[in-house]
Amino acid sequence: MLSWLTKYSETKSALGDYLGASEALLHLHAGLLIFFLSSLLFRRRMRSVEPIGLVYTFAIGNELIDVLTPNYVANAFGALFDILNTVAWPTLLFLLARRRLLRG
Repeated sequence: MLSWLTKYSETKSALGDYLGASEALLHLHAGLLIFFLSSLLFRRRMRSVEPIGLVYTFAIGNELIDVLTPNYVANAFGALFDILNTVAWPTLLFLLARRRLLRG
């Protein structure tokens, strides 16, 4: 299992290096991609809880994988920042889509 975690971490780093993107930018794009693709693939509207729930699940799961990866330097603030980067824009889009529902 540890080799899988290490491979996942190395792949994320390699993707960032290849694209020339910071980790924060990768988190931002991953959150939006998960949100949009889950809406399309599961045929749910963006105001539905399934797409946003999947974004939160992936964001928290990714940070758990990071914590379990060997040689990970524990940084609670960094993990929280990564989660916020991943969920911020999808959450705003979700709330915007639900705006009409909340007004009645």
